[in-house]
Amino acid sequence: MADPRKGPSQRQLRIGEEIRHAISDILFRNEIHNPLLETISVTVSEVRISPDLKNATVFVEPLAGSGNPTKLIAMLNDQGTPIRKLIGKHLIL
Repeated sequence: MADPRKGPSQRQLRIGEEIRHAISDILFRNEIHNPLLETISVTVSEVRISPDLKNATVFVEPLAGSGNPTKLIAMLNDQGTPIRKLIGKHLIL
């Protein structure tokens, strides 16, 4: 069993960075096709992966006050399934 005091493994960090880059590309290219998301610049600051690599927590915020953070998170949560499908197409592990 992994020691809870230890940080994330190299694999968790690498996969987190791959997912962060994929989400950034998806949002930059407006692949979600949500008119509200097209008007907001989004910063993807970090992705944390669970030790079993099944769950990821993505940390985002609007860039330079270009939108309401609560509204942005709600919009991204609503688009969760399409974002997951697009991430699957972008990732090569």
